[in-house]
Amino acid sequence: MNKTPAKTKKQSRFSPAAGQARLLKALGLYTGKWFINFFSLILALITLLLYFWAIPSLYFLMPRLWLKIAVSIFFAVSAPAALIIHKPRRRTFLTVSALTFGITVWQQSIPPTNNRDWKIPVAKLPEIKLNGGEIEIGNIRNFDYRSVTDFTPRYYSRNFKLSTIRTLDYVLSYWDGNKAIAHTIFTFGFENGTYLAVSVETRLAREQTQSLLGGIFNQYELIYVLADERDVLRLRTNFRKEQVYLYRVRIKKPLLKKLFLEIVRRAAELQQHPRFYNTVKQNCITTLLADLSDAQGTTYHFDYRFIMNGYSDALLYDEGVFVTGGLTFETLRERRHINQYVENDPKAELDFSVKIRPPNSGMKKSHRSSLLRDKNFNPIEQLNVKVAARGRARYL
Repeated sequence: MNKTPAKTKKQSRFSPAAGQARLLKALGLYTGKWFINFFSLILALITLLLYFWAIPSLYFLMPRLWLKIAVSIFFAVSAPAALIIHKPRRRTFLTVSALTFGITVWQQSIPPTNNRDWKIPVAKLPEIKLNGGEIEIGNIRNFDYRSVTDFTPRYYSRNFKLSTIRTLDYVLSYWDGNKAIAHTIFTFGFENGTYLAVSVETRLAREQTQSLLGGIFNQYELIYVLADERDVLRLRTNFRKEQVYLYRVRIKKPLLKKLFLEIVRRAAELQQHPRFYNTVKQNCITTLLADLSDAQGTTYHFDYRFIMNGYSDALLYDEGVFVTGGLTFETLRERRHINQYVENDPKAELDFSVKIRPPNSGMKKSHRSSLLRDKNFNPIEQLNVKVAARGRARYL
């Protein structure tokens, strides 16, 4: 009869409530009132999260490497050490909590800027003037590359009439053997045979090198590179030796016009309102998908292939977004691997856009199903409906 209460007491010692009480007592936050304990526990969890955020924040906030290392390590060690050694612990905890909050606010309050000494490839923002149905774009990049690091900067201006826009191509560029992650590019085709490529990239200052962590902590501004295909695609196929795939998108002309207008409007806004690039939220694919979403007036939802965008071509093929020429995905992907058409061509820059779109490479429409023949069928909108119907969390 006496063993059961002892057992219950032993079990209660290891219950979640008992563990929370021990934590709050260790921090000097425990009281006899449950609602105060509840808010104290929330504060403790927030402080813990901000502590782990503050360590790399301090690293990126400091101006010199030795300061970056010294200050971030000092904070990482001293904050928990103070909680263990210094009493009263309640006051020490509130001080650490305030410090982590202050560091986070400091890091988040630094605004993006256009006033840096930029690396040459991203030194110039596009200059855009909208005049009704005609758009004048300046600083279209068209560098003359001899190698990745040896090039002559060149830019030109061109007028684009919205009435002449014809096609949208979706480009994935894989580097260093990656399969899950790729750089995403949109390229718009016009009836006179010209193409304008749109690549959302990090705008790096001369002293900066890109990193995934730096992209999370607001270290790089964002740029829309509006470029000739001979620049932004040939750089990747012929010089960086990335593996590049280009697919034709099935899209109605009114939506195509709206998408192009939305992208050039966003690019123009950066002149006065710079934005940060973000590895997770504001990268090459999420930014372009947000532009597409705004053009449609709809919202895209989560699919892991939007994050691991190296697999996004399979998703878009399955949902009927691509022009396939009646080919299977494997065959289409093989034929839309554009490196094979230009990487060994010493004169690849001549008629580059024609060379990467040869006949019988899956760029022409087929009538492989009654659904695709339906004039009211919009594969971009259909993709949104299907992905949303899966009941996953909202992504954009």
